[in-house]
Amino acid sequence: MIAAQHIPQGTPLRMVPVLETERLLLRAPESRDHAAYAAFFADAGASHFYGGPLLAHQAYGMLCRDIGHWVLNGFGKFTVEADGQVLGGCGIVHPEGWPGHELTWWLMPAARGRGIAQEASRAVLGWAGETLGWSHVETHFRDENIAARRLTESLGGVKQRRETFPDGFERDIYAMPTTAGVPA
Repeated sequence: MIAAQHIPQGTPLRMVPVLETERLLLRAPESRDHAAYAAFFADAGASHFYGGPLLAHQAYGMLCRDIGHWVLNGFGKFTVEADGQVLGGCGIVHPEGWPGHELTWWLMPAARGRGIAQEASRAVLGWAGETLGWSHVETHFRDENIAARRLTESLGGVKQRRETFPDGFERDIYAMPTTAGVPA
């Protein structure tokens, strides 16, 4: 993994770090990612837990939100790719009104079941510890998202509490260790 210095608010996207794993490249989201966002959010099954399905122009809004998060907060969601192909996104976001910095991810259906989300999440957790200095990051998901629960637990996540979120859904909130203590 390539670590960068802490990224201050108002950061231009050229300053977003690039993280590399054995199979993946995690980079700043860019306008060229719109086709992948549109395909993911058009798929009702794939995007169910992410506000989908959405029309292409609404998916573009999600891409703009992800880009803007980096600029406003100095951290955000990376685009995950392998061999030049966008597989999804993974990073840390903190939407207004939500309880904390959240590790989040989404994957194209063809990328699922191959350990991509776990590999990308480990890289992001390592970056959050090494670069941002955070000891843990939260994640939250709806009860029926069994895949997210399994991934979170495999990353060392431990349930901390349960809250009702601004969208009206109750969710468990898990804390995951960053650099130290992430199981191999």
